[in-house]
Order: sequence, then structure tokens, then C-alpha cells
Amino acid sequence: MSFHAAAEAPRLGEVGKWGRLVLRLARREGRTVVADQFWTLPLQVMPPSYQDDDDQAYVYLLNPTGGIVQGDRLETEVVLEAGARGLLTTQSATKVYRMDAGQAEERAHLVLRGDAALEYLPDPTIPFAGARLARSTVVDLDPDSTLILTEIVAAGRVARGERFAFDRLAIDVEVRVAGEAALVDRLRLAPRDGSPARPGIWDGYDYYGTLYACSPRLDAGLAARLAALMEAGAEVYAGAGQPAPGVAIARVLGPGSEAVRGLLFDAWDLLRRPLLGKPARPLRKF
Repeated sequence: MSFHAAAEAPRLGEVGKWGRLVLRLARREGRTVVADQFWTLPLQVMPPSYQDDDDQAYVYLLNPTGGIVQGDRLETEVVLEAGARGLLTTQSATKVYRMDAGQAEERAHLVLRGDAALEYLPDPTIPFAGARLARSTVVDLDPDSTLILTEIVAAGRVARGERFAFDRLAIDVEVRVAGEAALVDRLRLAPRDGSPARPGIWDGYDYYGTLYACSPRLDAGLAARLAALMEAGAEVYAGAGQPAPGVAIARVLGPGSEAVRGLLFDAWDLLRRPLLGKPARPLRKF
């Protein structure tokens, strides 16, 4: 999606909202700044803050409408120029509401140039009963870029008895380095075709989290430390591996949001210190 395409008018006669967000971060005078941006509701971006006393831009991506509804089409493009450092997160969990027909779609394209570094750490996604969502995240990196990306999905509004009551959920993540696929990950859940709660899938757990990392400094030793951390997690079922040089993926199933987010925070901290030169810090209270 180009900046020009982001200014096109929404398609008429369609159900749901058609939102686009384009954000370009660049290094200017020793600090990462917003070099260009465009957004249409239900997507919005907040001005950056600087929370680590360094040049990294800390940016909230917002959906002020309160969640995703039937027919929504949400497209996000984020570009980091060489030398830029960014941390993107959301203001709260993403709620996906009941849909009587069709589905909602989210597409994100993240582009990192040169030695850019991006941490994309959104809050969990909570699919309500009857929800249908297709989400795709594609990341294009240069060989010197660094990426840390997390994804957390809930089994539904468990406290309201909506465990795996959503209709279907499809989440795709693709990471490409210099145009070549380094990682492709697909999640498909359709409870009507077989409950994910059965043994060997989600079993008795209610939250599923994934961490993806890519960096020229991510060696086999760091990947092994990540695997050991995940496997030692309490109250969870977790593990990690290195599918390709410079790439790592970690997964965790847990009984609640706190357990999953807590372990992913520890994994983020483990990776952040050698890859970005600083410890992790809480984005907010769980």
C-alpha cells in the first residue's frame, strides 16, 4: 500500500468500516520521528513519546470505535527508514464482535530499511461469540534490520462462557529478509469443525501467544537461551526454536492473560538486551 493509495476513497455500499493507516518513521537530529502519516477511522495513530531516554519512538496505534465489527477492512503500513527505532503497541485488547455474515479483515505491512529496529507488541485479540476474523501481517526487512513481534489470542470471553464460541479465526505472519521468506506462520481455528480445546491443540488453556524475532545478531546461543526460558515457564506450555539463521519463534499456551503476557515479557527482555542494548520495561500494568 502506497501513500497515494492510502488517500483513495472508501468503496461505497459495503458493510463495515474501511480504515487505512500509513506511518513512516525516520531518524532526524538524533531521534526517531514521524516523517509522514495518514489515517482514516477506525484507525488512528498517536504522536510518539520517548520512554527510554533514547531515540526510540514509542507509538500507540488506536481503534477508537471500540473493536472490530462485521465487514471492517483495516489496512496498516509502517515504514522505518534506516537508523529509525520504533516501538508500536495498542491502547487495549482488540475486541472482535459477533458477525451475522461475512468477516472482518486486518492487513499489516511492516517495512524495515537498513539497520532499522521495530518492536511491535499489540495487546491480546479477544474474539467474541460468532466472530470471524482474517488477519495478515507481512514484514519486509533488510539484512541489517531487527524485528521483535508478538501476537496473543484469547479463546474468547471465557468469563462469560464464550470459550471457543467464535466462528473462525485466521492469522498469518510472514517475515521476509531481502525479499526471501524467512518465516511463514499460519493459525487456523474453526471451532465448529472441531474444538481447539481438545488434547493436542489448546487442551485446557485459554490464551495463546507467539513471539517472532529476526536480527543479524540473533545467533544460535541466544536462540537456545530463549528456548530454555520458554520451557521453564510455570503454569504454561511453551517452547521456542530457530527455523533459520537470525530468526527465532516462541510459542506459549497459558490459563490466563497474565501468565502468557508475563512469559512473553521475559522473552522480550531476554532478546531486547543483546539485540537492542536495553532491558524491557512494562508497557502498562497487565
